[in-house]
Amino acid sequence: MRPQAGFSLLEVIVALAIMAVSLGALYHAAGGAMRGVQEAEQRTRASALALALLDMHSHVPSSGLVESGRSGDMDWSLSTSLYLAVDPPGWSLHRVEVTVSWGESNRRRLVWSTLLPQRRGG
Repeated sequence: MRPQAGFSLLEVIVALAIMAVSLGALYHAAGGAMRGVQEAEQRTRASALALALLDMHSHVPSSGLVESGRSGDMDWSLSTSLYLAVDPPGWSLHRVEVTVSWGESNRRRLVWSTLLPQRRGG
């Protein structure tokens, strides 16, 4: 009997099966990482938009604010409500809330809120 000079068909099939399972796992891991990067990028953009909207207002009129709009693929809304009324008038605080939503049917949502003073004399 001659010594074996190569691999048997069974050994080649097993090696291919192991390689296919390994590549499938790597593909799945890379796809998950890519989805994570995209989600992080969208959250960063939503945070930047919310902060920009909050920075546009240093104070709130006594009547409050209600605004909404769209920036790229993101919908946003800004609303205020009286948080603390004090005497003398003009020193009251308003709660300002910015909501940014995106994604399919606006399922993803980010909400930022802060307190701002009421405009003096108004």
